Amino acid sequence: MSMKVIIADCDWRFAQDAVRFLESHAHLVVQLHSGEEVVEATRHWRPDLVVIAEELAETGILEQIQSFVPRPAVLLVGWADRCSNVWQAWQRGGDELLMKPVFHSGELHDAIVTAMKNAAAGSRPNPLAVPA
Repeated sequence: MSMKVIIADCDWRFAQDAVRFLESHAHLVVQLHSGEEVVEATRHWRPDLVVIAEELAETGILEQIQSFVPRPAVLLVGWADRCSNVWQAWQRGGDELLMKPVFHSGELHDAIVTAMKNAAAGSRPNPLAVPA
């Protein structure tokens, strides 16, 4: 099954490798570089999955895109010393983490599968949900 995927990361090498891998598996992929682009593309294109750099996620982008239609999100993490930022982004809506800079297509595939399973299982509460 083909998916629509947004990859939002300023690391062009990682993003290009990820785009190539996903397109080789018949997925439709859009590569973006800013939070504003991600919000607009998500609003209009309705991707099945978002792969987003942690530094973009920490600006509130996850909350904005989840408000349209909840979708799985893989957070890209590049620096271990930023773990508090990663944790905060994770709490706001990430479904899986993927460490960079090394790109292994198997790791990307596993992160996507895990994010899809976590989202389908409802293992992460919607941070925007209003309590009944």
